[in-house]
Amino acid sequence: MANPIIRHFGRVKPNGDILFYDPNMWANQRESLAGKEFELVIKEKIRRPSVNQFSYYFGGILGTCLTCEMFSHFNTVEQIHKEVFAPEFLSYQNKVTIGKMSLMRTHVRSLAELSKKETAEFVEKVLMWCEQNEILILPAEQYVEKYYKEVTIKK
Repeated sequence: MANPIIRHFGRVKPNGDILFYDPNMWANQRESLAGKEFELVIKEKIRRPSVNQFSYYFGGILGTCLTCEMFSHFNTVEQIHKEVFAPEFLSYQNKVTIGKMSLMRTHVRSLAELSKKETAEFVEKVLMWCEQNEILILPAEQYVEKYYKEVTIKK
C-alpha cells in the first residue's frame, strides 16, 4: 500500500525563510521520516474560484440570460455555459502534427481548471458580452438582496 501524501501549507517570507501554517504537523512528518529518503516539492498555491463566483455566474448571470429571448431555446444554465460562453471565452487552439499533416485542434478549458483570478476575468468577459447584447445583469450584491431579505420579527 502506498504511503499517503501529506501536504503542508505555508508561505515564504521576504528573506526566503519558510513559515508553515501548522509547524507541529511539519515536525511530526520530519520525525517520521528520520533516516529515510524523501522528496520535497514546493510550488505556489493556486487560489481556487470561490463559491460566490460560481453562484454569481450560474445563478445571477446565466440565470438572467435564461430569461432572455436570445437564450429561449436553452433549457438550463449549464447548456448556455457549455454552448455559448465556454467556447467563446475558455477555448484555445494548438497545432497537432500527424505524419506530414498539421491540424489545428480546439480545446475548451473547464471552469474547474481556472484560478480565482482567471475566473474573475472570465466573469468580466461574460458581463461585457451581456452588456454589448443589451442583457441587464445586476451586480452580485443585488442578487443576494433580491432573494434574501432581512426579516425582523416583532414580539
